[in-house]
Amino acid sequence: MRVMNPTLQQYSAEHVERAFFGTAPTLFTLRHAYHDDAATIWMLPQLYDLNEYCGCKEKLDEAQMTQLARIIVNEFGYLKVSEIMLFLHRFKSGRYGRFYGAVDPLVIVTALRYNFMNERADAIDERERAQERTEWEAHCREVARERAEAHAAGRPMYPRMVTPPKQE
Repeated sequence: MRVMNPTLQQYSAEHVERAFFGTAPTLFTLRHAYHDDAATIWMLPQLYDLNEYCGCKEKLDEAQMTQLARIIVNEFGYLKVSEIMLFLHRFKSGRYGRFYGAVDPLVIVTALRYNFMNERADAIDERERAQERTEWEAHCREVARERAEAHAAGRPMYPRMVTPPKQE
């Protein structure tokens, strides 16, 4: 909890690939590795940081922050803590809208559910496409190498089909 504090939100924003695909624990991992409230307790300083950053007159009180933290853990527990920090950094940068006079927990959850999760899905899709391209390119190089070796040895690339003898 000391290591993955709100000051690392900037790091997550600078290393998006690592935030999405690194080895940071998920909220569910925190919950199961330590105790049921560990993920909620980790979320509280993150939300407090957002609460203070936004500059609104009406801020979330402690009970609202705790409830919001529990909702995020229950609804998005499969997210890594680095992804949550990336989301919060992006939220603070104005990427998902703004608050009007009061910090609104529904605006936060809605931005997480629809905006950030779409960005996450796009990042996962792009990574999978890149891996498929890499695998295809490796396959093509291997086939080309095998063909070159076969050609240099004077043998056909693929064995000729042998027709079975006719049965009388």
